[in-house]
Amino acid sequence: MKQNYLVCSNCVMDTTDPYIKFNESGVCERCNQYYSQILPPWSKGEGHSDELNGIVNKIKKDGRGKPYDCILGFSGGFDSSYLLHFAVKKMGLNPLVFHVDAGWNTHFAEENIQKMVDKLGVDLKKETINWDEVRDMQLAFFRSGVPHLDIPQDHAFVAVLDEYAKKYNIKYILNGGNISTEVVVNPSAWGYWGTDLKHI
Repeated sequence: MKQNYLVCSNCVMDTTDPYIKFNESGVCERCNQYYSQILPPWSKGEGHSDELNGIVNKIKKDGRGKPYDCILGFSGGFDSSYLLHFAVKKMGLNPLVFHVDAGWNTHFAEENIQKMVDKLGVDLKKETINWDEVRDMQLAFFRSGVPHLDIPQDHAFVAVLDEYAKKYNIKYILNGGNISTEVVVNPSAWGYWGTDLKHI
């Protein structure tokens, strides 16, 4: 039976997600998840310094004598720029930085990438994907109407990451995300599991 159209009383989520649930106050499960599970332990980055220092010390110890102690994918955007700065300046790590140009780089992004690596004195490895192949794959995904249009370039990013991690014997991957605004993902009904190789 199809449910009546409802909108969360706290956000914009609605019954276009067929699996959405609301509490007695009309607040959706996503808002409740944020307030009960995400916000309390988040503490805006405070309160986890001992745990973080322990991880950083392990990365440094395991990386001793190697050219790099970790690897970091760098888009030039806000999240990865902050993570790179934090890793080098605040944590004292020596990451191998890699960037994959899938054909969507802007001039501004290119400038920002170069400024960051120059300022922080880190090594940058850059891979440029064959634009004709990427374009054909992304057009195929777009025309087919399947979700996850970024799958072709995302898989290229992971492939480059794996290649460099193996080549330089790097055990640790640093990955940045924005827990305050990007942690609640799209409803499962709106998407598809993007790592299904048969699908690709």
